[in-house]
Amino acid sequence: MRPLRILRALVLPALLAAAPTTSVAPIAQAAPAGPQSGKVDASYTILLGGITIGRFALDTVFDGKGYTITVRGTTSGVTRFVSDGKGFLKSSGSIVGSRVLPAAYLLDTSESGQRNSSVSMQMNAGNIVQVAALPPLAKKADRVPLLPQHKRNIFDPLSAMIVPLPKGNMTAACNRTVPVFDGWQRFDVKLYYKGTAEVDGLNGSYKGSVVVCGARYVPVAGHRPTREAIEYMENNKALEVWLAPVEALGVMMPYRMQIGTEVGMLTIHASRFVGEAETQRASAE
Repeated sequence: MRPLRILRALVLPALLAAAPTTSVAPIAQAAPAGPQSGKVDASYTILLGGITIGRFALDTVFDGKGYTITVRGTTSGVTRFVSDGKGFLKSSGSIVGSRVLPAAYLLDTSESGQRNSSVSMQMNAGNIVQVAALPPLAKKADRVPLLPQHKRNIFDPLSAMIVPLPKGNMTAACNRTVPVFDGWQRFDVKLYYKGTAEVDGLNGSYKGSVVVCGARYVPVAGHRPTREAIEYMENNKALEVWLAPVEALGVMMPYRMQIGTEVGMLTIHASRFVGEAETQRASAE
């Protein structure tokens, strides 16, 4: 299992949290204005079969109209399935009412010090204007072609991490279908409500209820249907994300994520999760 796959997997579960306007089942009405100015600081540990294989830090800044998300992560070759790798991801866009509208996305990963993948996307309210992804998809007879419609009304993996907080019923963050394009493939993630859980964060981290969403992966284009990895993910029922509310900012974001793999459960959980509005930060200084 190469670090590129691990780092993509790091982002994949997070996109289960997206709040697209094209959802089959829209979320409950959010506040008409965008989120408050402020930020979410979070650190996550990545485990495979109970063994720590990596960590990443997530910084999300809201300015009242838009957002910028930055992720820096590493994997460590502590098992034969994972090599040393690094990943940098960044996304930005605007938030209008309950609509998250991505504008730009970057991904850069390396393995053993050598760059092995990159993505640069420019978007206009979720419609791809320009995209460059390396390495390019190899031409294969069985590959489902990417068409212009596959690059409209989509979310990049990081913008998908932001969910405008539903009013009165946080479970509405589930029960939706999320359209995603990662630079190579277009796929849907079908969400469904599984329940709620309680988390008890330490050192000032979030403590309280989270919503647990299950998910199914549905490939749309850019993939090869006969590939074992695609078939495995299509049949994978061990996809899950826990969404924690950041009420001061009017959003929800992932607290815990998991993906079942052929070599064990890949789990990503927050060791630190703190969200605060700009006014709170100012008063604390």
